[in-house]
Amino acid sequence: MKFANPFKKKSIKKAESIPLDPNEIPEPTDLAGYLRRGWAYHSRAQNDRAEQDFRQALALAPDTVDSQYALGLVLKAQGRKSEAIEAFKKAVELLDAGKVEDHSTTEMLHRLSMGHINELSLGDWNLEEQIWHRI
Repeated sequence: MKFANPFKKKSIKKAESIPLDPNEIPEPTDLAGYLRRGWAYHSRAQNDRAEQDFRQALALAPDTVDSQYALGLVLKAQGRKSEAIEAFKKAVELLDAGKVEDHSTTEMLHRLSMGHINELSLGDWNLEEQIWHRI
């Protein structure tokens, strides 16, 4: 009887990657494009440009949790605390309104948004209350 070798290396098909250099990303024409380039700018700490792209994404789709959350992160990185808190609060409102269908994603983004709000306003993530009340 012949057994298959469980340790045999499998070939890995490489996926085409999306360039992280925002200057190599074509000018966006849709929500996904603005989000992609905004994240690329944010990953390179070019937060003024990231903010522009995330705001453009919100102009195209105001009820997009991803855009609102991303804007909150950029504003936080820029030290604009009160604006960041408002962006994260808007993300929580959208989550509570059911704008994300996947329950796990909703819970995760809710906790992350509340953690950022708490950190910006209280200096600590302090998520115990949110976690225990939402489980």
